[in-house]
Amino acid sequence: MKPLLRLLLRAGWAPLAVLVFHHEIQHTRWREPLDFVMHYSGGLAITYFLWHALELFAHRLGELTSFARYLFAFALACTVGVFWEFAEFASDIFLHTHIQYSIGETMRDLIADATGATTTLTLILLVRWLRGRK
Repeated sequence: MKPLLRLLLRAGWAPLAVLVFHHEIQHTRWREPLDFVMHYSGGLAITYFLWHALELFAHRLGELTSFARYLFAFALACTVGVFWEFAEFASDIFLHTHIQYSIGETMRDLIADATGATTTLTLILLVRWLRGRK
């Protein structure tokens, strides 16, 4: 099976599920109360996806040490979170939406993204440790 298809089957479902859930609640009364959960879930999902992407594309990207893979997955996930916030800002400016209410809300979103990424990597580390791999 081709690496991209394998990646999408193995880990692509996670960010897709978060995007579908986000789409379903974005215009409901649940949007604000679940905003932190959505960003946290996004951090979880994209980190899971990126972790597997780094593994499946190691033949093209180069082999990484375990530490480098954890660090790179975290940095990439946080970068995705920052660009998500850029997209929200652009939507507010050009489409006249009202997604971002304050700098505090945006910072909470970024914290949620990073916390989700940290949680995923901690769980991966724990599962790998229990299986005897790092």
